[in-house]
Amino acid sequence: MRAIILTLVLTLAVAVGPAAAAGDAAAGAKIFAERCVRCHGKDGQGNGPDLAKLHPNSSPVNWTRSVVMKKWSDQEIVDIITKGGKAVGSSPVMPPWGGKLSDAQIQDLLAFIRTLAK
Repeated sequence: MRAIILTLVLTLAVAVGPAAAAGDAAAGAKIFAERCVRCHGKDGQGNGPDLAKLHPNSSPVNWTRSVVMKKWSDQEIVDIITKGGKAVGSSPVMPPWGGKLSDAQIQDLLAFIRTLAK
């Protein structure tokens, strides 16, 4: 009986897919518009207007590419947001937001970023 229940739970988990991030995506969209658009672009495609001016040889993550989104776990994205790119071996241009955003805001931002993948 336990094996049947476990099989059903695993089947359902695979069918539904990964759980949505715990934050509020609508609140995260506001944070993204205020803090991330300048580099990541309005739609999260990595084509923001400021990055080319500040760092012409850098390109931010295109959050709309599902292959990119599958590459990172939620915790890895939280680490990038919190610690900045350089601290996690990613872009040294990505600033750390850990001291400027609360944990709840970072979860909201993560929830929004997860909605961008096509």
